[in-house]
Amino acid sequence: MSWKSDTSTPARTEGYPGLGYPPEEAAARPLFAEAEPGDWRLPAPRGPQPDSAPLGASAALHAVFDSAPGAVAVVEGADYVLDYANPAFRTGFGLVHPRGQGRGLTGVPLAEAVPVLAHLGLLDALALVHATGTVFTAPEVRVPAYGPSGRPAVLRVTCSPVRAAESEPIEGVLLHLIDTTDQAAELRRLQRAERRQRNAAVALQRALLPQRLSQPDELRIAGCYLPAAGELDPLGETLRPGGPEAFSAPKRPAANEFQVGGDWYDVIPLGAGRTAFVMGDVMGRGVHAAAIMGQLRAAVRAYAAANLPPGELLLHLDRHAAELEGVAYTAGSARAGLCDLGALASCVYAVYDPDDKTLSYASAGHPAPLLRHPDGRVTELDAAVGPPLGTGEWTWQEAMIPVPADAYLAFYTDGLVERRGFDLDGQLAQLRGVFSRAPLAEPAGGDDTALDRSSNGITLGGVSGRRGGPVDQVRDELLTGMQLPLDHDDDVALLVVHVPQWHGERAQLFRSAAVDLVGGTEIAAHARAFASGVLRSWQLGEDLCDMGVLAVSELVANAAIHGRPPVRLRLRRTDRRLIVDVCDGDDHLPRRRLAEDTDEDGRGIGIVASLAASWGCRQLAEGKSVWCEFTLG
Repeated sequence: MSWKSDTSTPARTEGYPGLGYPPEEAAARPLFAEAEPGDWRLPAPRGPQPDSAPLGASAALHAVFDSAPGAVAVVEGADYVLDYANPAFRTGFGLVHPRGQGRGLTGVPLAEAVPVLAHLGLLDALALVHATGTVFTAPEVRVPAYGPSGRPAVLRVTCSPVRAAESEPIEGVLLHLIDTTDQAAELRRLQRAERRQRNAAVALQRALLPQRLSQPDELRIAGCYLPAAGELDPLGETLRPGGPEAFSAPKRPAANEFQVGGDWYDVIPLGAGRTAFVMGDVMGRGVHAAAIMGQLRAAVRAYAAANLPPGELLLHLDRHAAELEGVAYTAGSARAGLCDLGALASCVYAVYDPDDKTLSYASAGHPAPLLRHPDGRVTELDAAVGPPLGTGEWTWQEAMIPVPADAYLAFYTDGLVERRGFDLDGQLAQLRGVFSRAPLAEPAGGDDTALDRSSNGITLGGVSGRRGGPVDQVRDELLTGMQLPLDHDDDVALLVVHVPQWHGERAQLFRSAAVDLVGGTEIAAHARAFASGVLRSWQLGEDLCDMGVLAVSELVANAAIHGRPPVRLRLRRTDRRLIVDVCDGDDHLPRRRLAEDTDEDGRGIGIVASLAASWGCRQLAEGKSVWCEFTLG
């Protein structure tokens, strides 16, 4: 236990000059004798005074302190000897004179009379009062025994300097102790309840975040979520400082205390090799913000499954956010218990297409993602920015940018760059600088593919101790380079994406081929011949080649019969799957249905679905695309 003041008020003692016993009278006073008002008096102050002033002030102060419910004592000198202790002080510490019953308590050093206070560091506090002349208050001092029952107690101790007059030197220190055990117990109960609620909110938010990031075949991804630091530790002031110079030690957040927020990120496979990236931030803190975040994340996944383009997806998400309960008012406000209709949130949604090697994106009031080119140049993706979600109807524009091989993408929330007292533009410039210099070399002695896929790519709570590959190194470098303070007051979400440059034998595992088909129903035969030659040249198994050719035949036949030109067949293989993609100019999406025995058509999609690991369709700017995937053995 130590002493840390929560005040620095200069002492005021006008009207109470020279409080204390004359040292020469200490030996003549009996132990704990009941003093008459005239027995304990103030020594005459320096200079002429009216004859009646000292006795009147002494008697008044004696009566006040003796009847006070709080413990009061006066000490003086370098050894802090007791001049006075009222009944509450003597009862509280069960004082028995250490030198026997024949002498009074006055003249005994405080360290001998009440060793527990000296052990807890009171002498350091008294020295500070003597040196600075200021009032010193320790808000929580825990003693093992106090009062008639000798129970453990929490005391609020105030030390005030005593002077004969304002301009005179300090002659002693007045101690005032108040038993705050019941208040401290209630405070602890409230803190435990708040901690349980906060931990539940953090657990809820982490459960709503992705537990394992999807790792697409042609991308490497690493994510991170850092909750905001908790409130300042209320007991941080009562840690033993080791001396007066440590009284100004900075406050730190309580250990393991975090403030839950509404930041989230996600990686959504869209099929046919396409991948969506989501980064969002709900306004507010606590369970309410985490619950809204979970609803918005689920809505994004549902809209993404329909293969909506980024701008249209944000439009639907905005309507969904407008129907949610927004900011909840606190109990102390005029609108306690009410909620604004409509949740405010920022969000960026982007889709990467490995066929075109492009990224299409739209942003609703969110910090612009960053693209780092292979030569280290960093580009802000700010060409398609609109207002935040929940602000009303808006048509969000989309933008598209090519993403070359060996490029990196960084999606982040404002907690990574916003700091109190720092210029935002300067922080953004620092982020771009750190991103441009982040590690480029792969870890020695390992292929990043195996490393990345052996972990979930997610770090909760800080920089990961294990660096799995280049993308993990870049993520950790961004967190380290931005120098997040220990008490950062906003949560941080970060998502880093790497588009690897394949070399050597590994490059042979990523191949693609495409052909435009012109004609009538005979294009199905042309497509079968093309697919058979390409798949066998890729050295796929015979069974997989046969299933791939059959799927090509069914999809191209459907496009020829039910669609319209132009028809395009694209085949792509990765290290884990084979993808068949057929596009045509008709925008009606096919659906799987159960054909009747007498139907002459309607079985093509059913055949493809039974052969392939997955299948799907999406609308294009002109026409549609129908695809299926096969898993490589």
